[in-house]
Amino acid sequence: MGEDLKEKIKQIARGLGIDLIGFTSAAPFNELEKIFLERKAQGYLSGFEEQDIAKRIDPRLTLENAETIIVIGMSYYTDASEICEEEGAARGTIARSAWGKDYHEVLRNKLLILMKKIEELIGFFQYRIFVDTGPLSDRAVARRAGLGWIGKNNMLITRQYGSWVFIGYGIVDFKIEQDEPLQDSCAGCNACIQACPAGALEEGYKLKGKKCLSFITQTKDEIESEECKKLGNRIYGCDTCQLVCPHNQKIKKTKTWEFLPDPSISRPKLVDLLSMDNQTFKEKYENTAAGWRGKNTLRRNAIIALANSRDPKGIPYLEKLLAEDSKMIRKYALRGIVSLEPQAAKNILKTHLKRERDAELKGFIENFLGDDCN
Repeated sequence: MGEDLKEKIKQIARGLGIDLIGFTSAAPFNELEKIFLERKAQGYLSGFEEQDIAKRIDPRLTLENAETIIVIGMSYYTDASEICEEEGAARGTIARSAWGKDYHEVLRNKLLILMKKIEELIGFFQYRIFVDTGPLSDRAVARRAGLGWIGKNNMLITRQYGSWVFIGYGIVDFKIEQDEPLQDSCAGCNACIQACPAGALEEGYKLKGKKCLSFITQTKDEIESEECKKLGNRIYGCDTCQLVCPHNQKIKKTKTWEFLPDPSISRPKLVDLLSMDNQTFKEKYENTAAGWRGKNTLRRNAIIALANSRDPKGIPYLEKLLAEDSKMIRKYALRGIVSLEPQAAKNILKTHLKRERDAELKGFIENFLGDDCN
């Protein structure tokens, strides 16, 4: 199918509010196999990726007759200075990727409409669409389709929108002329590597997935004390490597209304998160990218952020959480109280010890109290 169809698809995409679109063949990404195997052997993978490396490489293991991959990108950048908020309250930070409506749904809907519009042009065809949860590497697919290049922070960087873009793709069973990849423009710059607060980025475009603070805010695993300190006031995600990137200066802002921020979500009050009930979670976070790990993951991160604030005024809020059913919430509340004011913590933990039934948490309290246990 010729250039005329390609241009028509681009026109449809523009009409749908899609910022970027590119095309690449469904040939295997064989060059990635060695990289994936090395990262797996070194323990650099986060665990969120597709575990079958063969599927991560070959599109035809997802769609047998695959010929082309159509890739879209949508900007989500908004300047934080444009967000108005009340002064004084201790607040957490949420990555820009979760400031608006869940991008998975927004891009998935755009792709579905795009596929239906193409079907009106050429008739029935087979396709599979993915946003972030597909078997292939979204950024590798977008790079090969000419949307941008992969930066040293492992993000896709585009000329118009920097790295503040969401990626989605559709694997289809018809051929179309492919686009050429862009040249890497990160040579000589290590700003993201130097700025990473967790040391997760390394030379050679390497990312230690499980050290990344964005991963840590989403993990269900135990967060160690040193990792808690590095989180600062992060509630979901981490934008540090993007904020320092030279390619993210003076870029176009998003025009997609679904991605425009609600100040109460982008910079939430920590005490509001601590007391958040199911209804509030559903109203504010369930339909954002930050909601996929559930209410208590956000509340856990708010406890850590409050402890990192070093303000003893937070102790009464944490003390209330010791009555929670969730062991995770009680555990981090206990740790937070001890961190904020060790002396005041003794009486609080001594009282709570009489009510605590979990052996691990009882052990934590007894170890902290020592001879003051009785």
